[in-house]
Amino acid sequence: MELIQNSYEKYTVLPQSEQQKEVSLEVIVPDTQADVYSVLTSFAVCQVKQKTLRQDCVMVEGTVELEAFCQEEEEDRWQTIRGSMPFTMEVEATGCREDSVAQLRVEILRCDAQIRNPRKLQLQAQVAAYVQVYQKESLVVTETATGSTEEDIQILCDTVELDLIRMVTEKKLVAADELQIGSVGRLLHYHVDWKQEEQRVLSGKVMLRGSACIQTVFFWEGQLRQQEYQIPFSQVVECEGLEPGDNVTADYQLLQSQVTLLEGDSPALSCSLTGCVTACATRRTRLPVLRDIYSTRFPTVCQCSQLDCPAWKIFEEAVPVEDVCQPQEAAVSVMDCRMRARGFVDDRGCMGGIYSIRLLYCCAAGRLHCAEHTMKVVGQDAVNAVQLAVRAGWQTVSAQADNGAIRIRFTAVLKGRGLVEQPCVQVSRCTLDGEKRRAVPPAGTLVLRAVEEQETVWSIAKQYGSRTQQILAANNLEASARLVPGQLMMIPFSG
Repeated sequence: MELIQNSYEKYTVLPQSEQQKEVSLEVIVPDTQADVYSVLTSFAVCQVKQKTLRQDCVMVEGTVELEAFCQEEEEDRWQTIRGSMPFTMEVEATGCREDSVAQLRVEILRCDAQIRNPRKLQLQAQVAAYVQVYQKESLVVTETATGSTEEDIQILCDTVELDLIRMVTEKKLVAADELQIGSVGRLLHYHVDWKQEEQRVLSGKVMLRGSACIQTVFFWEGQLRQQEYQIPFSQVVECEGLEPGDNVTADYQLLQSQVTLLEGDSPALSCSLTGCVTACATRRTRLPVLRDIYSTRFPTVCQCSQLDCPAWKIFEEAVPVEDVCQPQEAAVSVMDCRMRARGFVDDRGCMGGIYSIRLLYCCAAGRLHCAEHTMKVVGQDAVNAVQLAVRAGWQTVSAQADNGAIRIRFTAVLKGRGLVEQPCVQVSRCTLDGEKRRAVPPAGTLVLRAVEEQETVWSIAKQYGSRTQQILAANNLEASARLVPGQLMMIPFSG
C-alpha cells in the first residue's frame, strides 16, 4: 500500500512581532534665534532608511525628525526648533529567513520636548516597529492511496476548498509634487495617508491607483488653518502566478516623507514621499484529500491529522466615540486636534485601540495652549482568530469647546487580520499487516442490521471489512444516499 501525496506552494504567516525604543536628543537653540520660554507642541515623523531580514529577526534603521513649536519671550512670537535622532532596532521574528517577505510598519507612539534652559531643549520620542513575516512553504496533501489486488484497498476521498495565500510581494511607492498653496503661514505639522481608489487584478500583476493625502496644519497670525492636498499615484505590482479572480489586499506604509514650505511670491509645498505597498493574494483552491482508508483482507491501522492550512482573514469594526477632555485652562475654541492610535486585542478577543489626542486650543485671554488626552476604545464583537493583529484608525474627527471643556467625537476604525482555522482531516499514515488475515464471514454471507446514529455506508463497510459498492448494490442505494437511524441494512461479503 502506498499513500499518494502532492505538494502545493503557499505562504504561512508568522506571529506579528513588535519592538519599541526610546530615542532622545539635546538640541541647542541656534545663535540666529531668540531664547525660548515655553513649548506649545511637538511633532515627529519617522524616516525608515533600511530594512534587513536575517535569521529569526528583522533589523530596522532610520531617523526620527522632531520639531518643537516654542514661544519666545514676547507672547506673540514663536519659533520652531528641529532635531534629528537616528535609531536602530532589532525586531525578533522567530522563523524569519533572508528569503522571507517582511511587512514593516513603524510608528511614533509619543513625542515630547522639554526646555532645559532658554538655549537648550530635550527632544524625546517613542518609536514602535511592527513586523509581519510571510514565509513560503509547501502544503503536503495526501490525495489517494494505491494497493495490490490482494490487499483490496478501500479509500474514501473528498474534494475540499481551502483559501491559500499564493503570493506576497512588495513594491516601492513614490509620490512627489510641488503644490501651490497661497499665503497660509508657517507649516506646523502634517500627516500622510495612502488612499487606494482602484485595484485591477490581471494575469501576473495587479494595478493600483490612488492618492497620497497630505493633511497639513499651518500657523498664521496666531491662528491655525487646516488644509488637505492630494498627489495621485499609480503602480503596477508584478506578481508571478497571479490570476484574475484572486483576492488581493494591498497594505500601504509610509517610509520617508519630506514636506517643506517654500516661501516667496508664490508659496508652495514641496512634497517628496516614499512608501511601500505589500500585495497579498489569496486563492480559493480545490484540493483532493484522502479522508480514510482500510483493507478488506488485512488488519490496517490508519492515522489521521489536521491539514495545517489556516486562512488569512480581514476583520473591520467601526465604533462611534464621544469623550470629554478637561484642559488646564478653560477652552474657548479648539484650533487643532491631532491623533495617534495603537491597536490591541483584549482578553475576550475583541479588537481595540489606544487613542492619544493632542489638542491646541485658545483660552479666554486669547493665548494658545496644548492639552493631551488618551482614551481606550474596544469593539463589541469578539473575533475568532489566532495571531490577530489590529491597526487602529479613525474617521470624522471633531473637537469643540463646551463650557470650558473640550468635547471630542470621532469614529474609531478597527482593522484586524488573523488566521481562521479551516478544519480538514487527511490520512497522514496507514500501515497494513500483511502477515495476518482479517476475520471476515465466508463469501456469500449476509448480515442484517439496523443503522445507528451518525452511521454512513463507509463507516459500516469499514466496521465489517466489506466493500461500500457491495453494500450500496445490495440495498439498492445511490452513493449520495443518507442513512436513517433504524433503517435495515444488508452487509454482503464476497470473501
